[in-house]
Amino acid sequence: YGVTFERGTAVTYGDRKQIFISGTASIDNQGEIMYPGDILKQTERMLENIDTLLQEAGGGLQDIMQAIVYLRDPADYVVVKQYIESRYPSFLHLIVHAPVCRPGWLIETECIAVVPADAPQYACL
Repeated sequence: YGVTFERGTAVTYGDRKQIFISGTASIDNQGEIMYPGDILKQTERMLENIDTLLQEAGGGLQDIMQAIVYLRDPADYVVVKQYIESRYPSFLHLIVHAPVCRPGWLIETECIAVVPADAPQYACL
């Protein structure tokens, strides 16, 4: 959608491929904010976006080994924590209070996933 950086990068190291996903939020394929003001819907869409990026590299949410979830408003912590833990109990994450990239974003996540390697390769997503 016109950004000057890759949303993710996959690098193969022998027996495994690590997938690095940059800060991802609740946006559509044009870069427009989805669900302004709704933390739960933004969280849901953000995770769908991350899962789509991971699938393009041969993985999925279940392959995330580390995630940092950034919240604009610490008052949203309980809602986000409960949603993630009930819907994705094996999602390894840390939730922190931080100014996220765009004013309309309530939440943003960056993560690293690991999947078995099929063949050595380097890919930008």
